[in-house]
Amino acid sequence: MLIKDSKFHWSSLYLLLATCIFCCIYTRPVEATSSEPIDDFFALSLEDLINVEIDIASNKKTTLREQPSTVTLITSEQIKYTGAMYLMDLLKQVPGFWLGTDTIGTFSSSFRGVWGMEAKILLIIDGIEQNELAFGSMVLGNRYPTNLIDKVEIIRGPGSVRYGGQAALAVIRVTTKSASQLGNAVSYTSHLGQGGNHQTNVSMRTAHQLTVNNQPMRLGLSATVGQGDYSDKQWTGLDGYQFNLRDNSNSKPIEVNLNLDYLGWQLHLQHNEFKQQDKLLFGDSGLFYAPNRRYTQPNELSFLHQAISLSKLWQLNDALSLESKMSYVSQKPWNSQGQYQHDLTRKLARTRLDLTAMATLSARSNILFGSTIYHETAEVTQSYIFDPSTRYQGDSQSSIDDAAVFLQYETVFDWGNLTLGGRFESHEYAGSKFVPRISITKLWQRLHLKLVYNEAFKIPQFDTVASAQNADTPINQAETTQSWEIELGYQLSDSLALVSNVFLQQIDNYIGFNPQTASNATLGSLGTYGAELQANWHYHQFGLNASYSYFAIEQNNIGALRVLGSENDVLGIPNHMLKIDAHYSFDRSSSLHWVAQSVSARYACIDDINWVCGEEKAMPSETDMRVFYQFDNQQWLVNVGVERLLNNKHVMIQPYRGSQSPIQGQGRQIILDVEYRF
Repeated sequence: MLIKDSKFHWSSLYLLLATCIFCCIYTRPVEATSSEPIDDFFALSLEDLINVEIDIASNKKTTLREQPSTVTLITSEQIKYTGAMYLMDLLKQVPGFWLGTDTIGTFSSSFRGVWGMEAKILLIIDGIEQNELAFGSMVLGNRYPTNLIDKVEIIRGPGSVRYGGQAALAVIRVTTKSASQLGNAVSYTSHLGQGGNHQTNVSMRTAHQLTVNNQPMRLGLSATVGQGDYSDKQWTGLDGYQFNLRDNSNSKPIEVNLNLDYLGWQLHLQHNEFKQQDKLLFGDSGLFYAPNRRYTQPNELSFLHQAISLSKLWQLNDALSLESKMSYVSQKPWNSQGQYQHDLTRKLARTRLDLTAMATLSARSNILFGSTIYHETAEVTQSYIFDPSTRYQGDSQSSIDDAAVFLQYETVFDWGNLTLGGRFESHEYAGSKFVPRISITKLWQRLHLKLVYNEAFKIPQFDTVASAQNADTPINQAETTQSWEIELGYQLSDSLALVSNVFLQQIDNYIGFNPQTASNATLGSLGTYGAELQANWHYHQFGLNASYSYFAIEQNNIGALRVLGSENDVLGIPNHMLKIDAHYSFDRSSSLHWVAQSVSARYACIDDINWVCGEEKAMPSETDMRVFYQFDNQQWLVNVGVERLLNNKHVMIQPYRGSQSPIQGQGRQIILDVEYRF
């Protein structure tokens, strides 16, 4: 582990903390403009936040302190206060999460020291899974704009018992405003960088309740379109080749959501299209496929996700309810078009049926049980990297079937709440697997305690399996995870609450990228442990959320992740993270906001003429801050400020040996967000 460079950049950190302390010292209540007490107006109080009820980890809705997992809730008000443009920016503020880059300039997230892009972190939007079906990747970047998001619920830990084989590290459940709020709004977001470099996003949403045959019907629609380079900086490949990513990294998200709720039936339609210029891996590494012919123009990398789901909840009696859900997802992920006929075309689909039932056994106990079956298909029609006609066991097409049953029992004792659960899943590729979970939670007025044990698994997707088989390193079993967590929280006063948790997670049969064969493989075992501390303080007009996250390596025999000579580190992921967001409300409509992160040094692959990694190098620690003024009078919302105030050169690192050198993100930008509600 780094002795010197792994420490925070203390001068920047002191500046960050001094800003918050200054605000604490000089916070003075302003005069109310009406007879209503001013404290009654300002955002959700601490008590309100603590008592918000959700059900992402439980059978029935409970408060955050009683959820049988370590859980984070980001409300609509909190999203607004962060000033985040996309979901990726929002996740940077969540304990344990950090962003990195992967192949072709794509971006995703790690969690608790483990890279989570490929089928380890599950993303759900309005009840529909978003991970692409080829590799199971959660591809983030400049997509999923926050101005359309109502709330984000996150299980910070495994969720396989409830959510299946792509939830081994965490579950992120997003609810959009068109699915949960009434009213209309149009918004425009602009981030203007140096030299006129520009990121923009335009969105609209509308939702109304109508009367059809004397019954209420709710209809919601949202749409967004955006564009802008993900970097305006110079990029240097592992072989030393350089070019500027400005005008070579344009990202263009398009998203449309339609939600209908009538007579207990819920219909969701999604169209999500994401295109991004590529002059990186499929550019420079194009040398492997077309020697000495570097691209003179960027390729186009594209993802298309289209989905429909129909669900119905039946309340059979006072003690029993049944929900059925049918969904169909069609995708075209990782498709590419470019010079020298370097094209790749694939399409995949999933047809799925879910049945769940909730039975109230007594005033103290209930049980949730359900089943899931799905059928997936994949087809590759064009590829310059591999032979599409033999991609899937000698064919261009493939299909698989999966069936699962799960159960979760909850009961209340005088000594605490007990949750027991289990899932049995049979997958055509990965075989059969059973995973259990157990959780004990106890609430004593201001104090709460959680003891959580989870097992989880990762199901490899079509192209993960095909990549391994074609390289003669077949994947014969599912990746498995064991996780132990203890959470302790205490509300010191009506304005201050502290939460701490410690964790240990062990991953066996880790599935990842093997740099020796340039393919997927079962690589070995990885274990991490650490702690996360959170503070939430609300005092008059001042609000502060702060978190500190730490992880260390318990076991790592995976060469693709190791840092030679530093057993406590892995590539690309900081061991220490401090995150703060604070706001000061001047009156009912205007406020000032600070959002900051400070992370320790990370190791990265910088240069290697052989395109593998060479010797890892330590990148400097980073401290960054977003500062903006917000005006919100319930009709107009305006943000004006500065993005990356303290750090004009933040770096995204690939957290394994995958031939992708670090990418500098966008530099300092001027923020302008405008939303009109009507």
